[in-house]
Amino acid sequence: MAVVQLRWRWLFFILFVLSKSSVKAFVLEGSPNSYAQFKRWYAGVTDSLSFDFRTTEPNGLLLYLDDGGISDFIELKLVDGTLRLRFNLGGGALLIHAGRNLHDDQWHHVELIRNVEDTLLRVDDDTQSKVTKGNDYLFGNFSGNSFVYIGGIPSWYSAKLTQMSLPSVFFEPHFRGSIRNVVYASEEGSHQHQDMIEFKGIRSNDLDACKHHDPCQHGGECISTDSGAICNCNTGDYDGNFCEK
Repeated sequence: MAVVQLRWRWLFFILFVLSKSSVKAFVLEGSPNSYAQFKRWYAGVTDSLSFDFRTTEPNGLLLYLDDGGISDFIELKLVDGTLRLRFNLGGGALLIHAGRNLHDDQWHHVELIRNVEDTLLRVDDDTQSKVTKGNDYLFGNFSGNSFVYIGGIPSWYSAKLTQMSLPSVFFEPHFRGSIRNVVYASEEGSHQHQDMIEFKGIRSNDLDACKHHDPCQHGGECISTDSGAICNCNTGDYDGNFCEK
């Protein structure tokens, strides 16, 4: 009997370790078309969503989801190295800021926590909160809510801005950096690591081609891809492969 109990304890221990183990990171190149799409968040009135990120860029959209263009939305983005949460649960938009100097090329853990009327944003050891306004504290309707987007919004949304609760999010700079351990409930039940269901502009490694050689001229933005460095010339008045024209 003691042997059986010991085996069960070891089994539970192994399952616990596996549930806490890190999932391999993916790298968003930060181009205007890059994004990672995940399943819908089954967000209850008491729930959480978490992930880790690493970047050297002070600005960029980390996460967005909404209720399909009615009113509710959640937007997480970096603004000058600080994480900013903007959200609306039907009673008007609210802001929460947390963390500083988060573009230091170190891993940072982010957790968004909902506890009925309280909404908390936790970045590493910094936790900030706001009392949520709303009638039922629910986030939209699961079947009508958008997918969870990390790093940017797909380009095809340009023709469907009216179907977004926060259309301006489409124009936010895309996140450039690494993401890992995306954890939330995508159906009723326990939280679990989530896998991408669609993506664009995802690198298979974290080698930064722009650090080795930046070919972009006249202030063009250098973007690292698996095939090497490419240039985004939309930041100026020049054109060409390397913003040389």
